[in-house]
Amino acid sequence: MHNARACAIAASLLMAICAAASAQTFPTRNLRFIGIATPGAPSDLIGRMVAEPLARQIGQSVVVENRGGAGGTLAAGAAARSEPDGHTLLLTSSAQSGMTWLYRNLPFDPVKDFSGVTPLAELPSVLVVPMQRNWSTLKEMVAVAKAKPGALNFGSGGVGSGTHLSSEKVMLAAGIAANHVPYKGTPEALVEVMTGRLDWIYTPAASVVALLKEGKLKGLIVSSKTRIDQLPDIPTAAQAGLAEAEYVFWVGLLAPRRTPRRIIGKLNDEILKVLRTPELAERLRLLGAQPLPMKPQEFDAFLGAETEVTGRIVKAANIKPN
Repeated sequence: MHNARACAIAASLLMAICAAASAQTFPTRNLRFIGIATPGAPSDLIGRMVAEPLARQIGQSVVVENRGGAGGTLAAGAAARSEPDGHTLLLTSSAQSGMTWLYRNLPFDPVKDFSGVTPLAELPSVLVVPMQRNWSTLKEMVAVAKAKPGALNFGSGGVGSGTHLSSEKVMLAAGIAANHVPYKGTPEALVEVMTGRLDWIYTPAASVVALLKEGKLKGLIVSSKTRIDQLPDIPTAAQAGLAEAEYVFWVGLLAPRRTPRRIIGKLNDEILKVLRTPELAERLRLLGAQPLPMKPQEFDAFLGAETEVTGRIVKAANIKPN
């Protein structure tokens, strides 16, 4: 009896020592971020900003692999099936919180099959319209939409993406209806807005700051509670009379569910070091973004709460799952 107990204790200690050792030696090869977005999308840009200094810090390459399309579910599925050893992570965004509600029969659970590593950044969105349109304020756009129900078209980076759900919030708040035109990614939808084939997109500032400064788009509102430094002339949703249209877009990293907690802790420590550097903070600021560091348990709770909020938006907008 005593021998069996001693053996069990010894085995537990050995496992703990091995786990600690694996975390200390991690990573043993290159890291891979499987991204849910197409190249040039906000989450892709931010993921690459973090990958570069992280690689220098850990002494291993960090490769960003884009698998855009299907609302991010292709990338999320691949990440969920990957070896849970910390070397493959999902580079995701607010779209993760909509997968549960927007897709039937997924071969993975968008929340339960992942463990949070940390969010990377939060970005206010900007509602942008073509230069060709004769409206310059949100009030004017809403008036056109009410005068011609269903005549306007908005773009997004895919069904259930942050750029889709943010526009749904605008329409719910303003009491208007418009046609949703999803694209494989945000950059593709932005091209359609610039040419005038679409009427608007409500997209993270990171993707439009330069285009607005170059006069290629008009910005009507930003989704944050305060104006952003890079676009000081664009009012907030509240200042434009539509506070309910506030929407925070986030980007983060998730690990497959069975990834050892010690390895997730090591990843969190290393990535938070990057997020706290003045260099990265400045690069994010230029995109209208800011770091959003969290501990793994905080991110798990955050994703759960975000998923519930998104569920309410999906139901209120009567979006049918695929």
